[in-house]
Amino acid sequence: MDILYDHQIFSTQKYGGISRYFYELITRLSGQPENKVSVFLGFNINEYGLEKHHRQYNRFFGFKRPLIPRTGKLFLLLNNILISGFAKKSNYTIYHQTYYYKSPQPLGGKKIITVHDMIHELFPQDFPSGDQTSRLKKWSCEHADGIICVSESTKRDLQNIFGIPEDKIKVVYHGNSLTMDVTSPPVVDRPYILYVGNRAGYKNFSLLLSAFAGSPRINANFKLVCFGGGPLNSRECQNIDDLGLAGKIRYFSGPDEMLANLYNYASAFIFPSLYEGFGIPPLEAMHYGCPLLVSRCSSIPEVVADAGLYFNPASQEDLRLKLDKILSDDSLGKELIRLGYEQVKKFSWDACAGETLDFYRHISGF
Repeated sequence: MDILYDHQIFSTQKYGGISRYFYELITRLSGQPENKVSVFLGFNINEYGLEKHHRQYNRFFGFKRPLIPRTGKLFLLLNNILISGFAKKSNYTIYHQTYYYKSPQPLGGKKIITVHDMIHELFPQDFPSGDQTSRLKKWSCEHADGIICVSESTKRDLQNIFGIPEDKIKVVYHGNSLTMDVTSPPVVDRPYILYVGNRAGYKNFSLLLSAFAGSPRINANFKLVCFGGGPLNSRECQNIDDLGLAGKIRYFSGPDEMLANLYNYASAFIFPSLYEGFGIPPLEAMHYGCPLLVSRCSSIPEVVADAGLYFNPASQEDLRLKLDKILSDDSLGKELIRLGYEQVKKFSWDACAGETLDFYRHISGF
């Protein structure tokens, strides 16, 4: 199978779920002798290291660009020009576009797009008024020969919102990349509950803060640790002060080793999101034996199944009660950990790569 991957997500994302997905996919498929994989990273900012695997590729072009303010669109335009020449010299049957930006359509090959979520369509208030992601996503889906969705939930949303026919779509689940052993002592030296990722809008972090504040017993004995998503902003800090939680919230960012450590020693992992296209953090938490308290909505039950304690993401009281339950019931915690170890085995990047390759073959008639 001859496959071409483009620069789009790597031009704009240093780290992140989408570029991680393509890193895992490309490194696996290019490592199979029956595949000829061409990778055009262009002038990029990504740090996952796809260039280190260049000997596995049929053809490769990529250079780290300087991080000069207000030059992102310029480099994206340059990459859009350069990929046309690269594509003409690549004998490929599948072109897997890595994001929704319009670029010159390479000649030949069947076009694949992956839809990771429908957040821009379902929560437009969380994005700037001029954001073009939804329009570009719709255009990309309409012009694709095949579409990969990362969950059944995302597939349903895509069909309902854009009217995409079902026979054009394949659901392929993600895997978990965070599997390193933890041998270091705890980063946090007292009991804590863990929240990972962005905290704005649909992520529903404000509900978690309110529920945490509503249980004096819990916030007296546990810290709430946040990892990633940027430092706490002034509005969040004011909300924390207003809720009487000063000194009880800790923020961390850092390498995967730190995140693995935080999962490994957390008393519970909380995922209050109102919507997820897939949701990688629950997989990570299950791998490290961390009990899950998750909202019952969108794709989350697909990923977690019966390995988590669920709550209503619209109810502060339900979250508070379930938080108290998961932190006080040792037998429940042990059972969730056991179920989590079994559930996470169902998701792997090897399976993702294999199912994706099967879809490529189906779409190309290979």
